[in-house]
Amino acid sequence: MANRFFEGAAHAAAYAKFRPQTPASVVDRICSFLKEKYEGSLRAAADVGCGSGQSTQILSPHFTSVTGLDVSPAQTSEAIKLNTKPNVSFVTSSAEKLPFSNNSLQLITASQACHWFDLPVFYKEVDRVLVPVKMYISELNGYIHQGSKEVYLEQYGADKYKLIYDDVLEIRDDTHFVDKTTTVAELTGYISSWSGFQNFESKCGSAAAQNILEDFQNRIMSTLNVATSPEDTQICLRFKYFLLMGRKPLDP
Repeated sequence: MANRFFEGAAHAAAYAKFRPQTPASVVDRICSFLKEKYEGSLRAAADVGCGSGQSTQILSPHFTSVTGLDVSPAQTSEAIKLNTKPNVSFVTSSAEKLPFSNNSLQLITASQACHWFDLPVFYKEVDRVLVPVKMYISELNGYIHQGSKEVYLEQYGADKYKLIYDDVLEIRDDTHFVDKTTTVAELTGYISSWSGFQNFESKCGSAAAQNILEDFQNRIMSTLNVATSPEDTQICLRFKYFLLMGRKPLDP
C-alpha cells in the first residue's frame, strides 16, 4: 500500500502554496513521446499521486479528460478548490487500485510520487488500465540552484528513480527546468511542504521541526549576507526536472 503522508489540511495548503508549477516543456515532451507510437486521439489521462493538482492541470490542453488521484483527502480537497480546468477532476484513491476500466487511458503520470507506491501492484494496475501502446511517466524535481551558489535540496535521488524504472525505461530526459523568483521565507515554506519534514515533525514534535526550519533559514541568510528580512529577501530558484518515460509493448 502507498505510504500516507500529506494528510493534514494545513500541510496540503502548504504543498499547494509552495510547490512550483511544472514547466510546459515537460508536458510537451511527454505528449511528443506518446504520439511517436500512438496514433489515436488523446482522450483520457490520469495523474497518480497528484497532490494539490499542479501536475494534473497542465495535462488539460492535451486530453479530453484528465483525472488527478491522491490517497490523501486533504490533498484532493485542495486540488478541487484550486482547479480551473473544466475537463479536469480529482478523486481520492490509492495508486494500487485505480478507479478506471480496462484499456481506458492513454497516459498515466506520477510526479514526484511513485517512490511512495507499492510498485509491483501499481505496475499491474498501469498495465490493466492503459491502452496499447502502453506508457507511463515519472517526473521529479531534482535540485534547486540559487544564484551562483548551488544549494542541494534533494529528497529522492535520480539514481534511485533510475533503478525503480530499469525494467521499463526507454528515455531519460534531464533538460527541463523552471526559474522562480521567490523569497527566503517562501523557500523555507517550500521545505516545510516536504514529506520528509512532515514525517520528522510527526516523530519529533513541532518545536524540533521549527528549529530545523529556523536553522535552515538562518544559514541561507548568513550565506547571502544581507540586511533585509527573510520575507523581503528575494532569490532566484531553479527547479530542475527529469523525465523517465517508457512504454509497454503492444503484445507483451
